[in-house]
Amino acid sequence: MKKFFILLFLVMASMTASAQVEGGEIGEVTVSGRRATDKRDGKWIYPSEEELRSSSNGYSLLQKLSLPGIHVDVLKRGISSVDNRGEVGLRINGVPATQQDMLALDMNAVMRIEYIDRPGLRYGENVVYVINIITKRARSGYVLGTEQDYDLMMRNLSENVFARMNIGKSEFGANYTFGYSDMKGVMTKETADYVLNDGTVKTIIRQDLENRNRNASHSAQLSYSISDTSYVLQSRLSYYDIRSRIYRKRMLDNGILPTDKRSIGDSRYSTFDIYYHRDFKRHQNITASAVVTNIDSDGEEYDDEVTPYIYNVDGRVWSLKSEAIYENILKPFTIDLGMQYNRKLTDNRYTGDASARSLFRSSEQYLYGQISGSLARLQYTVGIGGSNRYYRQGKHSNHHFVLRPKVDIAYPLWEGWQLSYTFDCNQHMSQIAVINDVALRTNSMEMVVGNPDLKPNRVIEHVLRLTVSKPRLMAMLQGYAKLNPNSNMRRTIRTADNIFIDTQTNQPHCNLLMGMAYARYDIIPHKLVASASAQIFECDNKGDDYRHRYTSFMGVASLNAYLGKWTLTAYAETGFRWMEGETRGRNGVEAQFVAGYRTGPLTLSLNCRNPFRAHPMIHRAEKMNVNLHKITTIRDADAGNYVSLSVALKLQHGRKYLDIRRRINLKDRDAGILK
Repeated sequence: MKKFFILLFLVMASMTASAQVEGGEIGEVTVSGRRATDKRDGKWIYPSEEELRSSSNGYSLLQKLSLPGIHVDVLKRGISSVDNRGEVGLRINGVPATQQDMLALDMNAVMRIEYIDRPGLRYGENVVYVINIITKRARSGYVLGTEQDYDLMMRNLSENVFARMNIGKSEFGANYTFGYSDMKGVMTKETADYVLNDGTVKTIIRQDLENRNRNASHSAQLSYSISDTSYVLQSRLSYYDIRSRIYRKRMLDNGILPTDKRSIGDSRYSTFDIYYHRDFKRHQNITASAVVTNIDSDGEEYDDEVTPYIYNVDGRVWSLKSEAIYENILKPFTIDLGMQYNRKLTDNRYTGDASARSLFRSSEQYLYGQISGSLARLQYTVGIGGSNRYYRQGKHSNHHFVLRPKVDIAYPLWEGWQLSYTFDCNQHMSQIAVINDVALRTNSMEMVVGNPDLKPNRVIEHVLRLTVSKPRLMAMLQGYAKLNPNSNMRRTIRTADNIFIDTQTNQPHCNLLMGMAYARYDIIPHKLVASASAQIFECDNKGDDYRHRYTSFMGVASLNAYLGKWTLTAYAETGFRWMEGETRGRNGVEAQFVAGYRTGPLTLSLNCRNPFRAHPMIHRAEKMNVNLHKITTIRDADAGNYVSLSVALKLQHGRKYLDIRRRINLKDRDAGILK
């Protein structure tokens, strides 16, 4: 591993030497300036005309930028961190962006991408990257558009239509999205060895014979905003309706016992959010926001392995998230002060074979302050936050206060080279479903049980990062250490009647060491761009009665070619591999090829995923408990030789722009249902 990083460092240095010239000529291509500039908390990245012109929406743009540590799934319209360290905050002009916002993004208005890899306290816990797309604000005109994705086998489709109209200081927006999928190719095989109380081992093999997964979703969004050079007021009303039907027929013990399993779920949730940003004289500004969410969930679960087991769940969630931020930009430093107030009520009723009620009340008050500035060439951010949390469920309750100190320092070594270090101490709190007191059967031998006595655990993180930004090269070396004392980890308990209970308890630690190397190089500027990253993970898990260590590797590579109206993209990854507690898992190898063609307002894209692979493995997990050893393998025929067509059309008229910026950071999608 040491030799690998030394070799990569020498390669970066040699490539940088060939890319030192700015504003000069390289062959027949002129390099006009640096693509990225270093900032206190990350980088500002300026997309090329080719990248903007060939992108139909925000997801395709970010995919072409190949940002360090970021994975963009254009088909599923999702963004995640490659190393799974935490969440990626996605924003447009500082405001959290919905999927509809990304699909409706106007490429003509994009100015830059603020890539924040050292997010401050204002972004909350578990946010490891923030991507903020800065655009010019339209003052007149309208844009109408649609984006449609079709699986050529007609198993999956997604349709989105949107409209934006600008009249003076006001903008009116509307979106509607419909999605449908009917997948039959996901097949699971599970081999479980149960060590019974008398010492004998009972082996059960569960293998899917049929698996049909149907999903239908509708979502609508209405928005209104009014803005001027000194203020922004925006409101948004959203509604989502998601329905799923899963049916599985299994072969048990090599065909001796066929079993049926079905899962029906309906979720409807609506949100209303409003936020306000105001700039005052003397470089001061405030931001205030609030989001109210209501979630209504209904479901049915059925399993007849050995004996029939059926239950229904009826759930309701009401939540309020609010925050206020004050910022004062002084000459020597910038002061940020903020507060958040969150309140949530979760009421889930289980009937049938699982008869229970989980009534969960929680609240949180969070205050923070931070100072950012520079001492000579050293840039720094120092802050501390305090979180006061309370939750109650039946006779169980918990109240705790935790401090969150955070330090970021960055120092420019040479032109385009920067060394940075981040220390963060925060708190991890398990999902509501994990800390309720409901017990559910997963099969004839196993149950999952919540633990209301589960306590939050402290998380300590250290990040050391070396970055290089040159006209044709952007590279990074990163070392990461994460310490989780008294960590929340799964535990399997065998009962007197040989039932194996899966729950979570606080156990000694779950620590992680990670090294990452990344490089993006313009082989032919504005024509051919290659990027690659490699991660090495060292997982150290110590439970109440075990100690497991695991070393793994992950690699990602992509290539983008811009050929006039055509854009060609190739992407491959080895799949994420990890170990947490007593479970070791890995995702499957994946490859994608995309050919895009744009003419005027119309963009066509043909996507091929996992070519020449009929039944690719997408996930494998091994549970290594002393009383239960289980291997689960999932293969997906639908993901093999997958071909889809995307059609995007945007029509606009009379658009004139003005720069604007907004900030907000709120969301809630947790229904709190144990599964």
